[in-house]
Amino acid sequence: MRKLPLWLGMAVLVIICGISAQVLAVELFPPEEVRPGLRGIGKTVFSGNAIETFDVEVLGIIPQSPPVSSYIMVKVSGEAIERYGGIARGMSGSPVYIQDRLLGAISHTYPYTDHRIGLVTPAVDMFRLFDALPTPEPALPEEVVAVSSPVIVQGMNERNLSYLVEALGLERTQVLPSFAAAASSTGAAAFEPGSMVGVQLLRGDFVVATYGTVTHVREDGRFIAMGHPVFHRGAVDFFATAVYVHQTLSNLEVPVKIASLGATVGKVAQDRAAGVGGVLGTAVGYVPISITVTDTERGVRQSYYVEAVKDEQFLAPLIIGSAYQSIDAALDRIGDGTAYVRVEFVSQDFGQRMIRENLFYSDSDIAVWCLVDLLSGLELLLGNNLQAVDLQQVKIEVEVSRERKTATIERATPSTSHVRAGDSVDVEVLIRPFRGQVETRTLRLQIPADTAAGLLTVTVRSGAEGYYYTKPPVHTSILEPSEEEDAEEPMRTFISDADTLDDLIEEYMDRERNNELVAEFYPFRENQVEDEAAEDGEEEEAFDPLSYYPWAEPMDPVMARLSTQFVLDGMATFDLNIYH
Repeated sequence: MRKLPLWLGMAVLVIICGISAQVLAVELFPPEEVRPGLRGIGKTVFSGNAIETFDVEVLGIIPQSPPVSSYIMVKVSGEAIERYGGIARGMSGSPVYIQDRLLGAISHTYPYTDHRIGLVTPAVDMFRLFDALPTPEPALPEEVVAVSSPVIVQGMNERNLSYLVEALGLERTQVLPSFAAAASSTGAAAFEPGSMVGVQLLRGDFVVATYGTVTHVREDGRFIAMGHPVFHRGAVDFFATAVYVHQTLSNLEVPVKIASLGATVGKVAQDRAAGVGGVLGTAVGYVPISITVTDTERGVRQSYYVEAVKDEQFLAPLIIGSAYQSIDAALDRIGDGTAYVRVEFVSQDFGQRMIRENLFYSDSDIAVWCLVDLLSGLELLLGNNLQAVDLQQVKIEVEVSRERKTATIERATPSTSHVRAGDSVDVEVLIRPFRGQVETRTLRLQIPADTAAGLLTVTVRSGAEGYYYTKPPVHTSILEPSEEEDAEEPMRTFISDADTLDDLIEEYMDRERNNELVAEFYPFRENQVEDEAAEDGEEEEAFDPLSYYPWAEPMDPVMARLSTQFVLDGMATFDLNIYH
């Protein structure tokens, strides 16, 4: 349902028509004064250009996660509403007034239910858009018309909600706007048979949960509920929460309770075929996640905080989904950008701090692409075969710029093509920033003393391995050009040989970065030449280094790395003649 707020159109039309600015000096109805039972009116166009009014009754408040503070559930009525069957597409933005004060605008309705029930976006949230809009000129041409406002989304927006639904295996679950609410306390309520209980996986600025009805409670605080599994996970450690039902709606498929979660009251400890069971007043283990997002384009810095249950199947999707949503909420857009990302994992199982920093660029969706290291770090900790990890905290910092900070490797040239084994060679690399002038970077590559004499090929590439297969290398050769230079390079697989968790963490932190220049080659060692020649019963000089494929055996490359301020792509190669 598109959001077409009337106030934005009115603002432009007021300027066009020269109406006094005092017309827009409307008093707002603050959400904290909203109570069920309040009545007011709404305005919209049902036919032609005539504005009609309809009646509005407030049913309750549905708290939300950033960037919208809450929604107001209302029921609409009146002759026009009955005539057209309820809230219609195109009514988004219809103003709602209570006591001549602007409450907000109709923004959501529930499909396949009572179409007279809908949600109102508070005016106090909508009015913050004025701060981001450019000040119009004193006069506008007559042909200027009102424009649509940005789409306003709820706490966990549609794409992030879709990600979580798939990652958590909730494809058959009906997801409602209130489902992702960060609900405040709704007051004390008895916890007894027939009351509501929530099973919560994520709490804080973003929420993931489901809810049902309590079946029985014993005096010692143990309870059973639902009569069916939630995730069928057996022994679990999930939050058990109070639940407040705003409204029960009829539905073409199944009637549904629109509810918000209250305070944590204990834990859900069993998730079995017959139902769920838990204990009141019992603490739940969780992982605190702090996320800070800076939008340098607008000078906005937002911090978010959530707590996720320590379930190895759910923890990674919950953290990733929260990070995605934090970036979406802070940027208030989806699209291109360059992002600096710092991720820190905290656990008493570590012998060192586990921190990873990297630079990312995407021309389509920076929120998705900049969290690659976060995901790989979580997979390492939760899925490694060396040691179980009790993760105690995750800290995520993201700084996003609209500026495209990328560069392409154009050529790599050694200071000399003939190098004595044991010496070093300087490599001059030409990189071209996006729509910029060519720049030069220099790496120093050390040739091991036991490198066999003969030709070897050095590759200069980006630390961003995703570009490794997309661009052919630019080769600088000391031989005659070969007709086979455009042949594809064999894929290489790098397998960790870490023996301890700390070794694995060290490899993760030292992994190549997207903004690094990497010069590398796979040497053939002098002793390997001798061994192979002896095995074949041949003289050493019969060995041809050009016929040796280093990826045929496990071998570590000789490498030099240099950081830049750009996300790099492209690849260049050159030959060195090694002598003794």
